Amino acid sequence: MNLSAKNSAAIGASNERPALDRSPRNARVRQAFTLIELLVVIAIIAILAAILMPVLSAAQEKARIAECLNNKKQMAMGWVMYSNDQASGEIMPNADESAITKYGETNVWVGGVLSWAADNTQNVDTNYLAASLLGGYCSQVVQIYKCPDDVLKCQEASPLPPMMDRVRSVSMNGFLEGGIHDADKASAGIPIQEDYWVATANSSLKLYSYDKLAQINGTHGPGPADMIVFTDESCDTIDDGFFVFLNPTTAAVVGGQIQASSWFNLPGDYHDKKGDTLGFADGHCEFHKWLTPNVCQPPGEPDPLTYSSNPPPIGSKFVDFYWLFTHSTAPYP
Repeated sequence: MNLSAKNSAAIGASNERPALDRSPRNARVRQAFTLIELLVVIAIIAILAAILMPVLSAAQEKARIAECLNNKKQMAMGWVMYSNDQASGEIMPNADESAITKYGETNVWVGGVLSWAADNTQNVDTNYLAASLLGGYCSQVVQIYKCPDDVLKCQEASPLPPMMDRVRSVSMNGFLEGGIHDADKASAGIPIQEDYWVATANSSLKLYSYDKLAQINGTHGPGPADMIVFTDESCDTIDDGFFVFLNPTTAAVVGGQIQASSWFNLPGDYHDKKGDTLGFADGHCEFHKWLTPNVCQPPGEPDPLTYSSNPPPIGSKFVDFYWLFTHSTAPYP
C-alpha cells in the first residue's frame, strides 16, 4: 500500500463515529418529576376540586334534608297515631308557654321553653321531649326534634359544657289546639271552633282552630294533605312548641281574605337559607322552598332580635305568609 492509500484509510477511520454503549450500567435513570410537571399536576387537582366541591356540598345538603324529612315523617305519624287512639279522634294538645304552665309539660305535645338566655337548661334538657305526649309515640327518640342544619349553640353554666346545641328546632301549628282551651272558651264565650289565642289577642280577628282530626277535612280550612302540623321555626323566635306566624294585632280579615303587616313567629329556613321541611296531617312530609329570599331573619345569636316589641314586617314576603296561612287555618266562620 502506498503512502496516499494509508493516509486515506487513516482519515476514513478518524471520521467514523464510535458506537454508543447502550448497556444498563450507562443508562441515565429518571427519578423525579420536573417542576413544570408538578405544577401542571397541582393545577389539574385544583381544577377538579373546584368542580367537585359544590357538587359534594349539594349532595351533603340533600342528605341533611332527607334526614330532616325522615324526622318529620316520624313525628307526623306519631301525631296521627295519637288521634287514632282517642275515642273521639282528638288531636294532640298544643299550647303556648302560659298554657304549658297551666296544664303541665307532660300534657301537651312537647314541653320546654327555649331561649338565647344564658344558663337556660331547658335549651339542652331532652327530658322535656321524651316525657311529652309525642315522645311516647316516637319511642322517646329525641334526635328527631332537631334539624341537622340547626347548628347554633347556646351558652350554659358549669357543670355543663359552656356551649351546647339546643335540643329542638320544631314547633307545631298553633291553630291545632287539640281541645286544650275548650274550658277557657266556654268561660269567655268564644265559639268552640274559633281560635282562642288569636281571639284573646284581637277579638275582631276570627280564625278557625281544630280539636279533632275529623275537623281537618277541607271544609273550614285546609284538608289533611295540606294542613301543616310540624314546621321548623326560626332560631330567633322559637320558645315553646306553639307556632303562630301572624301577629294578631296587625292582622285582619277583609272580604274573606287575610291581611297582615308583620310576622309573629318566623318559619325555619335552616336548609341553605332557602326552605323548610314540613309534616302534614295525613302523615306525609315535604320540603317547601320559600318563594322570596330571606323569609326568616338572619340568626340572632348572640344578639337575638326583640320580636315582641318590634315584630319584623312582612312586606314583599306576603306570598310566603299567605301560603302559610292557607295551610294552617281559615277565616271564621
